[in-house]
Amino acid sequence: MNSVWALLASIALIRTTLSNYLPEKLRLYISARFEEWTRRFNTDETMVFKDYQSSKMNQLFQAANLYLGESLPTISIPCVTVEKTENVRNLTFSMEKNTEMIDVYENIPMKWKYFSEYSQGMSKHEIRWYELSFHKEYKSLVTKCYLPYILERANKIKERNRVVQLHTAAHDFWTPKPVIIQHPMTFETLAMDGNLKKELVEDLDRFMNSKEYYQQIGKVWKRGYLLYGPPGTGKSSLIAAMANHLNFDIYNLNLSAVSSDFVLQNLLLSTANRSILVIEDIDCSIKFQNRESGIEQPIKYQQQNKVTLSGLLNFFDGILSCCGEGKILVATTNYKDRIDPALLRAGRMDMHIYLTYCTFSAFKQLALRYLEISDHSLFHHIQKLLPKVKVSPAEVAGELMKTRDPKASIEGLIKHLEEKLIADGNSEVSPKHHSSLSQTSNCQVHESSISLPLACNGASMDNVKSSGPKPDVSVKSKLTADGEGDNNFEKTDLVRDRSSGHNILQVIEDMEKELLSYKEAIIALQKKLCRTLNKLAEIKATI
Repeated sequence: MNSVWALLASIALIRTTLSNYLPEKLRLYISARFEEWTRRFNTDETMVFKDYQSSKMNQLFQAANLYLGESLPTISIPCVTVEKTENVRNLTFSMEKNTEMIDVYENIPMKWKYFSEYSQGMSKHEIRWYELSFHKEYKSLVTKCYLPYILERANKIKERNRVVQLHTAAHDFWTPKPVIIQHPMTFETLAMDGNLKKELVEDLDRFMNSKEYYQQIGKVWKRGYLLYGPPGTGKSSLIAAMANHLNFDIYNLNLSAVSSDFVLQNLLLSTANRSILVIEDIDCSIKFQNRESGIEQPIKYQQQNKVTLSGLLNFFDGILSCCGEGKILVATTNYKDRIDPALLRAGRMDMHIYLTYCTFSAFKQLALRYLEISDHSLFHHIQKLLPKVKVSPAEVAGELMKTRDPKASIEGLIKHLEEKLIADGNSEVSPKHHSSLSQTSNCQVHESSISLPLACNGASMDNVKSSGPKPDVSVKSKLTADGEGDNNFEKTDLVRDRSSGHNILQVIEDMEKELLSYKEAIIALQKKLCRTLNKLAEIKATI
């Protein structure tokens, strides 16, 4: 024991002597040689990952932070930092300074240490770094496999934990503080045609898993979708479902607010990777001419356009579109035929999705979601009415939400559809009524898609009460059954009618009043018929 203390004392004396009497350069040289000599007997290798390298954030440090944080809840470690911010979905874990943990990769232990200290000087700031230690024989494995694996895992953790945000453009730049999107719409709750929904989800998943394939065939890893159809058919809801499915941020761009093609290019360059760029109502936001329509664009629109068609085409698939990866472009329109075909070709709009009014397939999805039923005895009424009524899925959902009782809810929807059917046909009458009304009043009536069981087989409408006066026979005889004026009915006839004391204008007004009264009577009878049919359906359902 005494010999050990003597040895230590000798080493301390030698070290003190060298420090006091040897020049600094010589001391550093001897120290470096000594470390090199001792390293030969050391079997471990150490790598250092600082938080900043040349004033730029070190991606390996960030990746190690995410990767190790995911494992911290499952291992025993004395102290762990836990935090939750609004920009992440889940809790995040990190190591406290001067602590260490062991990670196992391919059955090889990897020792991680975390350090933190404040810099010296006037502006003190925190300096953080990780030290990774492993056996030197695994150095090639660490650099070629382990570190790339950490980067890949960290990207997946980051994508999984981040919340979806909405970015909007203002004054030729994206707003610095995006809004967190808390839209609950998903493909599970989205009401649209089942086959179309399945096709779209498979296309999105296939795109997300095809990064290497795109690189292999030499194409930019991006995708374009055109959503078109009548207003209120769920185009915006579909975009929200896509963003939640992919966990992508949304960049909403209004082309009319973009001042030039140059600004449009800068906006594209500043969008993040793995994001959705949305141009809603592309046919309305800026007046582009459809060159194949043969219609010349008005000069006032040519002067107002700040973004040109050429600039937009380059925006879609020009050289600048190669900057970034995993980007999705979604354009919406109510009128596909108003868009120049050059914007619609593959490579710009790869998939065209037509969103129509509510179909029976979409209704069944809504019924399952809102009423928790997959079938009902009244479903066949809905199936017959939906092809005849222009009603959006959102409108159907609103009717189903009025009550939780399935029978009452479906009956309410049937009533709503029937009333909407009547309202849509108010300005027209069916072919049957066209013939009967022609025989009664000898004047033309427009056709309608609604068929009424009234005045059939030439039956007269005289039983229908009318408050208006009867039209003058001498004038009605001048009109044919198809509404065309008789060839002999000319100005001289009008003069003759006036001279005989008949005011032709008054007669026409009286005829119009009488026809309006017929119309009101038909609507009243039509509503009564619908109520009767509903009662019959209820009786049938109880049998």
